[in-house]
Amino acid sequence: MVALAAPPYVLADTLCCLGLGFFLAACYDLARFFLGGSRPVCFLLDVAAALAAAVLACSFAASRSYSGVVRWYMAVGLAMGLAGYFFVLAPGCAAVQRLIKWTAARPFVLLWLLLLRPTARLGGRAGCAAGQKLRAEAKKRRKKQLKNKGRVLYNSDNPPGAPRG
Repeated sequence: MVALAAPPYVLADTLCCLGLGFFLAACYDLARFFLGGSRPVCFLLDVAAALAAAVLACSFAASRSYSGVVRWYMAVGLAMGLAGYFFVLAPGCAAVQRLIKWTAARPFVLLWLLLLRPTARLGGRAGCAAGQKLRAEAKKRRKKQLKNKGRVLYNSDNPPGAPRG
């Protein structure tokens, strides 16, 4: 059985784990920024974050903690660090991420608006006009499939007065 730790050591361990929780949440948020927010990516990042939290807690307990083992207050410190980041800092970081994405995409949007879209519209109009011209020419060349009804006679193979046979 492990002996009880003194309150100042417990507070120091909890604050260190709080910082580790902030660090883990910031890394998770940064990974979601670069990898995207699709369901498979989020699932893999969640699993990786849970494993990283366990490794961080165990390695901190083994290397720096006064008690040398993982205690409940260390897990609470990690959870408070994660929650603190996502409830306090994440909205501001999301605004900065949106600004970065907007700034990075702006040259491509301007290229699309000023060069590619007008060129595509002109090409589409020219293609439509050429298509209409081809259809009109094809309509002129089209042959009639039926004979003229005024020239078609019943039993025209037999001349008048010839025996039918």
